[in-house]
Amino acid sequence: MNNDNNSDRELNEFQLRHIRLLTHLFAHDAITDDIVNDLRLTELEYFTLLEKYHLLEQKVNIDEKTNLLKFKKDYLTNIVKTASRIYHNADPRKYHISLIRFDIDDFSLFNNRYGHDLGDKVLVEIADIIRNNSRPTDYVIRFGGEEFDVILPATDIAGAKQYLQKLFEKIRSIEILFQEQIIKVTVSAGVSELIYDLSNSNIIINGSIEKDYENLQSQADDALYEAKYLGKNRFCVYDVTKAEQYRHAREAYVQNSQR
Repeated sequence: MNNDNNSDRELNEFQLRHIRLLTHLFAHDAITDDIVNDLRLTELEYFTLLEKYHLLEQKVNIDEKTNLLKFKKDYLTNIVKTASRIYHNADPRKYHISLIRFDIDDFSLFNNRYGHDLGDKVLVEIADIIRNNSRPTDYVIRFGGEEFDVILPATDIAGAKQYLQKLFEKIRSIEILFQEQIIKVTVSAGVSELIYDLSNSNIIINGSIEKDYENLQSQADDALYEAKYLGKNRFCVYDVTKAEQYRHAREAYVQNSQR
């Protein structure tokens, strides 16, 4: 038995057309070595271009500095579609998704004091810690600047807390040597959760999940501002009953940052 991965792949439409063409030519005794060679070269060029396309697509979707995903609006849609296919017959059908928004504490001050080169080193080191301690199914995203988002499929708040406790321990242990001085780095984070009922066959409706994604991010952002307001170097979980506290925390934190 051939264990080559290529032998296990299904033929795509391009290859099937080639087979139909060859079958037709063979049936009419019109096949020649030159035709077979031209078709082989055409297939080779096709797969070369396809590989280049996949590499370009990957490059477009990856942040060069941190090697994390760039933000896209359809990440949550992709997760829900996959979950619907896998878990649609599961019992129970409640599917939890958690989102965490991280922010490096006082990163602008850090850059001003130590320089952007050291700031970039911190950015990459924290990105590596988050990525290396996440599952292959998690979406680890550089949301912008010094902010990172992590989407945790099939994870409730309890699971998100365990994940965060592990990450915070590792990030708090970072020590950076600068001009014979040890520099410590901390992050703050906010956590939100979304629960889908996968028994609902109409769950995937254009636009609705993107709106859910926006709400999930907004809630994690509120919880992040609470963590910043309470002293940083911690994480907070979004609480729907605390809308007024979140508004106050956000306003207070922005005012303090401008001083």
